[in-house]
Amino acid sequence: METVREQLVKRTKTTQDKVKQYGILAGTVVLAGIVLMLMQRLGVAFAFVTILIDIGILWGGWSLSGIFNVEYEYCIAGNELSVEKIIDQKRRKQLCSFNLKEAKGFYKCKKQLVDVTTISAEGDGEVYTIEFTDPKLGRTLLYFTPDERTLEMISPYLPRSL
Repeated sequence: METVREQLVKRTKTTQDKVKQYGILAGTVVLAGIVLMLMQRLGVAFAFVTILIDIGILWGGWSLSGIFNVEYEYCIAGNELSVEKIIDQKRRKQLCSFNLKEAKGFYKCKKQLVDVTTISAEGDGEVYTIEFTDPKLGRTLLYFTPDERTLEMISPYLPRSL
């Protein structure tokens, strides 16, 4: 029987993320205001162009500020685990995908090792680490925050179960 489970985890915004996001939005509004004032001096003939430029600036700033809205999706299908990063609920990027039976270690903490690639896909909650070897990245550590159901599904395949 094939078992499938998906878990969606929101990344917690840091204060630095919030400052950057609001800074982008404030800068966008200021830039749109400056363009409006500069184009106003050119006269009524450029009013339509000014409105289009301002709409483009505001849309671009809104879109750019969305890069700080990040979620992670853990997808378990049998003994395969894949982790995807979802940016602003629009774009997806696969961070990793591997067979849980080939994992080298499973830790109930944020394990620190040297000469490894780390993939951080963590949200609120207790952080777990899976150590595995990726064909492209080599020795890799995955930091993630699974819930109880996800832990129950992956634990039979891992080298060190809880």
